[in-house]
Amino acid sequence: MNKNTFTTFEISKICGVYPTTVINWINQKKLAAFSTPGGHNRVKAEDLLAFLKEYNFPVPAYLSGARKKVLIVDDDEIFARMLSKAFGTRKDLYEVSVLHDGYQALLAIGKTPPDLLVIDVVMPVMDGPTVCRQIKADPGNKGIKIIAVTGERLDPAADKAVRRSCDSLLRKPLDVDQLLERASELLGTAA
Repeated sequence: MNKNTFTTFEISKICGVYPTTVINWINQKKLAAFSTPGGHNRVKAEDLLAFLKEYNFPVPAYLSGARKKVLIVDDDEIFARMLSKAFGTRKDLYEVSVLHDGYQALLAIGKTPPDLLVIDVVMPVMDGPTVCRQIKADPGNKGIKIIAVTGERLDPAADKAVRRSCDSLLRKPLDVDQLLERASELLGTAA
């Protein structure tokens, strides 16, 4: 998102407060702003970024300019390509890479941990839950969010085990909008 200025309403959504709270911050000179000829407050992107950092608010990726790293791991190359294209619609937010087996994923994560792992539950060589458990076992991977996807019907015990090893479980056929929404929630990239 290449946005130079923000309204009080947009800032209220970013900070999770009422627009009147944002107006109070402006009036108290905590947040630098200027007025439009119509008398509406606007805040420059760099002033908003400085305010968020000073008061320890989470900084959305689209505002900081840092894109979140997404690793897609699925042995179905067509499905993996479809997921990559879905995240590719938001190139301002996500940097995507694709692998096709769990072993490769663990090697890649060891070198460069992603912010989000989207992984198929059932794969040859090493399945998704095994990869997830190994990731979660390493305290250095604490920040990695995991979305597992499956087209298989899992028995209750397997379903519970998969859910325990990831942050979200989505079913195939996958609703791409639901996947992007869940990724946005986990990573705080909502625009």
